[in-house]
Amino acid sequence: MANRAYPEQGQTQCSVINSSFPMTHRDLPTLTLSGKIRVMVTFFLFLISTVFNTSFLMKLQRQTQKKEEMKKLPRMKLLLKHLTLANLLETMIVMPLDGIWNMTVQWYAGEFLCKALSYLKLFSMYAPAFMMVVISLDRFLAITRPLTVKSNTKFGQSMIGVAWFLSIVFAGPQLYIFRMIYVKDNSGQTGIFSQCVTHCSFPEWWQEAFYNLLTFSCLFIIPLLIMLVCNTKIIFTLTQVLHQDPQELQLNRSKNNIPRARLRTLKMTVAFATLFTVCWTPYYVLGIWYWFDSEMLNRVSDPVSHFFFLFGLLNPCFDPLIYGYFSL
Repeated sequence: MANRAYPEQGQTQCSVINSSFPMTHRDLPTLTLSGKIRVMVTFFLFLISTVFNTSFLMKLQRQTQKKEEMKKLPRMKLLLKHLTLANLLETMIVMPLDGIWNMTVQWYAGEFLCKALSYLKLFSMYAPAFMMVVISLDRFLAITRPLTVKSNTKFGQSMIGVAWFLSIVFAGPQLYIFRMIYVKDNSGQTGIFSQCVTHCSFPEWWQEAFYNLLTFSCLFIIPLLIMLVCNTKIIFTLTQVLHQDPQELQLNRSKNNIPRARLRTLKMTVAFATLFTVCWTPYYVLGIWYWFDSEMLNRVSDPVSHFFFLFGLLNPCFDPLIYGYFSL
């Protein structure tokens, strides 16, 4: 959101030396009251998410060590461990970067960190989304192909590896498209304002639109569709199990041959997917609106856009609470 803090310019200005264009001090963006509130809430969520996810990761690590002593590591524990690592990555990169950038308004860290941190920001947003897909797929296959999943002990690890690999690769273009721009005042003096943006990185408008659509699809639409399909099947199975005769529940297995422990992980998976969808949908819908109508910025107030982004940041904060609830 911080890279909106620069004026819209035409393609002719891409050829200006040193990526500079004239501007007066009155045109420069400033930190508003809603921006200050966003910064404070962002750092509060940063502390909450760090404490919750670190505590959860330490708990999983202790459980993992005990299981490794018995030469048996549950697949769901491994998946939850990597989801927590992805949440911590998002917490440690996205939240401080967003808070500091909104506080300083402009970019002071130079060209290298402009590219590197833009890459890490998108990478850390891909990772939790892809881990949610892996968890949903794993639980889906545990229902539809239980014997195959049980016999293939490396399958879960392979999916985790693919999720991390795709996160690394898909964030790669950020290293190319983000760069520094420097603003001149009317006297021609450069340096009154600098920003890390994608300004003029795309020769044609449709190339930028295509990249934005591709990023949005990989970051939200495709994971959402996969989770919807998988969790629909999970919910259908859970509904069948929960409507069986109460006496059968005492046998510790349902008539669909699903152990109670697995039923608990299925419910947890649905809760994870629901939280991801609820938290991030408003923010991404706002992004879609902006792509199709740039005048949206004049119709939606800053406090509303700030709220939608902060609402999305609740996702990594609440994931450990979901695990804690289903572990009671």
